[in-house]
Amino acid sequence: MKLEEITAKYERPIIGIIGATSPLPGYDSNDAYRLGYKLREVVEKKGNLFTGGVPGVGLDIYRGIVNYCVENGVEDKFFVLFPNIEFEPPKEYFRLAEKTKNGILKVERVGNDMEERRSYVGAVADLLVLVNGSVGTIDEALKGLFLEKPVICLQNSGGAAEVISKFKGGEIEIPLNVNRELIKPFDSISEIVTYLSNEFLSKYGEGAQKWQN
Repeated sequence: MKLEEITAKYERPIIGIIGATSPLPGYDSNDAYRLGYKLREVVEKKGNLFTGGVPGVGLDIYRGIVNYCVENGVEDKFFVLFPNIEFEPPKEYFRLAEKTKNGILKVERVGNDMEERRSYVGAVADLLVLVNGSVGTIDEALKGLFLEKPVICLQNSGGAAEVISKFKGGEIEIPLNVNRELIKPFDSISEIVTYLSNEFLSKYGEGAQKWQN
């Protein structure tokens, strides 16, 4: 499916959550679960969420999203961005989706493998939220920054989130010319939610035409 066809299907802003399939030290699955719950609350009035449809951080995030949906009797406003390969996302995604009002998991396919799919993550998202993560996640974050997409980091979650946060502060140098001001490191889920609610989504409301282009 073409990139434009995917983004046209979903109300914007589209928020992508990226992280490790096998999380590195510093990761707390309960934090990811709570973040998923709060992010779904944030997009209740406008917006959608997606992950890469793999185990680890993405699945923990979706568990939180689904819990919010079950408690409130609503749809998940969620999809997975998955490559055009013969495999499907883990069955747990599909089982969780059955609990939501929409009842099915929306799977958007782009790229011929996981590596190529990573190139599209930043292009689909209006903003990325980075939790833990490994080398592939760093690649996704940098590609998003190159496309001038904000990247929010839960910096105490370890892995790529810590690396990108240090890149923002100049503690780590990465040979890529991107706007480091787009990197927003936060220490807590509540800080992320406050930023999204009071700044990012309010800007979206004021300039909705930006997201339609």
